[in-house]
Amino acid sequence: MADSVFHPRRVLSVLVVFTVLLAAVAAYLSSTTENTTYSPSTPEGVVQLYLTAAIQGKNDKAVDYLSVNSDCSANDLDRSWMPESVRVNLGGTDVDGATVYVDTLIDISSGGPFDDYYTEKHSFRLIKESGNWRIQGIPWPMYSCGEMNK
Repeated sequence: MADSVFHPRRVLSVLVVFTVLLAAVAAYLSSTTENTTYSPSTPEGVVQLYLTAAIQGKNDKAVDYLSVNSDCSANDLDRSWMPESVRVNLGGTDVDGATVYVDTLIDISSGGPFDDYYTEKHSFRLIKESGNWRIQGIPWPMYSCGEMNK
């Protein structure tokens, strides 16, 4: 019996090679994509500055982007868990009167052998204070703030 062109082993081999090539192309494209820098005068820019400072462990600087009415402090951020490897992407922006919601998709490394990531969606609520956008509420990576933590 002659070998068929569609022998299961050949089909499987072609699928494996195709999958590996596709993964290599995706890895290359994601590593060469430029980061977008948003203006610090925009809600997106404020969220970007806050998250950059928080991810770098510059918690005193990060809380500068919070509302003056916030119960959160650098100490609250100090107690928050920050993953070793994290990527943040803008999910979208929604304006609701004087409030702007900036949605983010935060990819967190699972730390496993394949360096897989899982994604969390977080929304940041911003208002203008003294002409500058400021984050309200308890923003990621914090989950609680204020007196109950002292």
